[in-house]
Amino acid sequence: MNYYFLLYFSLLISLLGIVGWLVSEAKYEGRHSKLINRITFVFPFFALYAWFRLNLDFGVVLVFLTFGSLLIWLLAKYLVIPRASKESRSFFIIILAITIFRSFLYEPFQIPSSSMFPGLKIGDFLLVEKFTYGLRNPVNQKTFIPTGKPKRGDVVIFVPEHTKCSSDFDIANPKGSYSSDREKNQRMYYWSILSENCTSQGVKYIKRVIAEPGDEVIYRNKEFIINGIKLDQKILDKRDQEELIEEINEGKEYIVRKLSRKPENGSWNVPEGYYFLAGDNRDNSLDSRRWGLVPQEEITGKASLIWMHWECFSCLPSLSRNGLIK
Repeated sequence: MNYYFLLYFSLLISLLGIVGWLVSEAKYEGRHSKLINRITFVFPFFALYAWFRLNLDFGVVLVFLTFGSLLIWLLAKYLVIPRASKESRSFFIIILAITIFRSFLYEPFQIPSSSMFPGLKIGDFLLVEKFTYGLRNPVNQKTFIPTGKPKRGDVVIFVPEHTKCSSDFDIANPKGSYSSDREKNQRMYYWSILSENCTSQGVKYIKRVIAEPGDEVIYRNKEFIINGIKLDQKILDKRDQEELIEEINEGKEYIVRKLSRKPENGSWNVPEGYYFLAGDNRDNSLDSRRWGLVPQEEITGKASLIWMHWECFSCLPSLSRNGLIK
């Protein structure tokens, strides 16, 4: 299916429906408004479906709806259409509140994979704090008011460079951040996963901050060593195929999972403006150990709360996992 065609066609029909609604309210006392609404009702949902299938930023949709509803309200006021003015004003206020809340306060996020198990599971719905690291333009995601920086142990939402079709290997793998003897394999792996997963806007990931700018990272025998100091670990449960470990990083305690697989050792230097991220499911997570570092500008928020668990469409939502994220 051509989702761009579906998007543009649905937007056009929706726009024509708005024009028809205004004409009906202005000239025919709303006699045709119900019919127009019934005909055009589904097309905004088609447009949203196409938008999500194209992996376009939903923040842009909210900004577009906010300004669109404001324009309709002002136009209805100017043309003296009382009922249309009242309805569009109510819609504008609601959309404006949602846009402000999602863009600057909290954004919902659903866990898509098991890379953060056992702390976070597939189907967990999270609230992501958007204001922790800075206020961003909801259209281009550029920070205009910085408010803080990620810290070791934080669970963050970000867009890794390799998920963008226009990505640059050197952005995620700046010179000097990894040993030169690994460059060939690093480049081969990077471009192989890029061809499989890239989109125009990139894909949002969730991982834990292991190291900050200026840190030296060593991963050896399934343990992280930061600036020469091994992260404290305590075995909580040990089975044939896995271990659950309590790990402490900068005073933050959380549980990681290790499987009986051969570890991939390596060392990195984290330059200014970059972070080293890893999943808690250490042997089942593609992260900075494989595709490189993450610029601070790509970290969009801090995961703070599980508010619902809904694993599949046919399953019932559950609140049993609700709580703060460690």
